Parts: sequence; structure tokens; C-alpha cells
Amino acid sequence: MIFYFSGTGNSKWVANQLASTLNDRLISIGECMKNCEFKFTLAPGERIGWVFPIHSWGPAPIVLEFISKMHLYEYSTQHYCYMVCSCGDDIGLSVEMWRKALGGIRGDAAFSIQMPNNYILLPGFDVDDGDSERAKLNSANKRIEDIALSVAKCRCCEEVVTGKYKWLKSKLVYPIYKKMAMSDKSFSCDTTKCTACGLCERECPVGNIKMQENRPVWSEKCEMCLSCIHRCPVRAIEYGNITRKKGRYHHK
Repeated sequence: MIFYFSGTGNSKWVANQLASTLNDRLISIGECMKNCEFKFTLAPGERIGWVFPIHSWGPAPIVLEFISKMHLYEYSTQHYCYMVCSCGDDIGLSVEMWRKALGGIRGDAAFSIQMPNNYILLPGFDVDDGDSERAKLNSANKRIEDIALSVAKCRCCEEVVTGKYKWLKSKLVYPIYKKMAMSDKSFSCDTTKCTACGLCERECPVGNIKMQENRPVWSEKCEMCLSCIHRCPVRAIEYGNITRKKGRYHHK
């Protein structure tokens, strides 16, 4: 089985590619959280995959929360467990955090895969230019083939890009991000642009958006995946003033 979380579609695409190649079942972490579904039974020899994006040099917080609540019945060390994280550049100490969250489940392998940037909520952060985006997507296909081969062979390995200053990024910046930057209060909708299509509501992986009086309203349980702002077809959604001149991206 492959557990995945995705906002703008990068990690969902990776999970879909792996599931198709490995003939494994896909399970959406967002749907499980909405439905309070935390109990799963493993088949003999079944692989356990985790596919998720990196948020500020750590796993998307919802992934760690889900792991803390879930229970895998029939688990043994014979079940191969691995993670694949999508990132714009590097992942810091995300592997260490994932393994710690797993507790009694052994994390056998870890992989990172570069995908187009989508974090646009801070000064200096923007989507990749067209050439960089295409280059990352082209390289991703071969990278997924290599990862799938390693997983099929149940290789124990760690093939990730941790980057420079990994301790500082993951031990200092990531906790600050979780405490201070995970708020949807700055999201707004320009009603002169909004067509009330409801796409933001439908695509929110945690059900945080509801359409009220033909406009989206956020419910303060945001995972900051930025699905809403990147997927809006008319660019009606902004985050304060910081995103007004920045690009948009979602995996198509």
C-alpha cells in the first residue's frame, strides 16, 4: 500500500506512477483524516510506501499526525517500508523525522525527488521558470523508474538530497513554520474575479474550504498545501499581498 498526501499534485503524480508500476494500492492521507480512518491490515509481504511533499524542510505536518494516529495490523519486519518525498531542492532532516514518527515500524529506505517549486508565501520564494519546471519534470520520470526498481527489490538505502545547513533548517525553521506559518487567515478571494466554480473546495485535500455565498471560506484547519491558490483558474485567490505578482503551478 502507498499512503500519500498532495496539494498541487506533485506527490499525487509520484504516488500514482509508483502504484501503477508496482501494482500497489493507493490510500489518500487527506481522505483518511477527513473520515477518521486509521486502521489498516497488511497482507503478507505487502510493501508500505509513504509519498509526501516537503514543507519548510520537514514532512508535511499532516503526514506526521496521520502516522501518530494510524495502526497497521499484521505488521512485521518482513514488511518493507519506504518513503518518497517531493521537494523543490532539498529535504533537510526529513528522513530522521519520518523514522522517528514511525515508532515501532522500521523505515527501510528513503528517496527524494525534485519537482517544480510551488511555495510562494515568503519573500524570495516563487515558482520555477518554464525551463526549470520542464527540466525537473523530465528528470522526474527517470527518477521514478529508478525508485520503483529499488522498491521492487526491497533495497535498504537512503537516496536523498539533505542540502546545506540541514540541522538549522529542520530543527529551527521547520518548528517555526509549524507554529507560526500554518494559518489560512491571510487567504482572500477577489469576488470580482471569482466565478464560484467551487474548484478550490473540491480540490482541498483536507476539506478546509466551503463555498458560502458563491465565494470560498477557509475553516482554520489549513495544511498550507497551496492547492487552492495554485489551482484557481482565474487567479482569484491571494495570500495577503505577497502572492499578487508571483506565479502559479500545479501538476497537470
